[in-house]
Amino acid sequence: MTVAIIDIETTGLDPLKDRIVAIGLGIIRENKLDIQLLTSKDEKELLTKFWGKVSEEGIEQLIGFNIDKFDWQFIKLRSLYYRIRMKYFKKYEGRKDLMQILNGGGYIRGRSLKAYCEFFNIDIQNDDVDGCEIPQLWERFEKEYDKEALDKILHHLQLDIKRTYELYKILVDCGLIEE
Repeated sequence: MTVAIIDIETTGLDPLKDRIVAIGLGIIRENKLDIQLLTSKDEKELLTKFWGKVSEEGIEQLIGFNIDKFDWQFIKLRSLYYRIRMKYFKKYEGRKDLMQILNGGGYIRGRSLKAYCEFFNIDIQNDDVDGCEIPQLWERFEKEYDKEALDKILHHLQLDIKRTYELYKILVDCGLIEE
């Protein structure tokens, strides 16, 4: 079974008003992470690329931090908006939400991906931007074609994929997730 770590970057928190600007996939192959970062000024093109990768790579399971309440909702609703054919990743089988596993349910203030990485001594550099900066960076990229702004978005996305993967490995090693 092909498993992928997933994370997205968006222009806001509401999939009915905001859009996806980048999707990161960390495909797990023989205990190694193959990170693929997808972005496009055209959201429909971005989602079409994403679903093409899912099919091409034979991805059967998505792993994420807050995937059920955020990433999956965005991907699902934005894909539906463009009438893009997608694969359904059923909760608990096709999607594993590390935040729900660690928090015993939903969101708990202060228990972010970075906070868990600090708690578990996962040393993934912390020199990236904060997720709340993504909308302004995307606006700079779109309006001024500021390549540095896009690079910052993709750097943040790549680090979050690595952080999620390291957290996932701990949960597998300790028996909370079966591979």
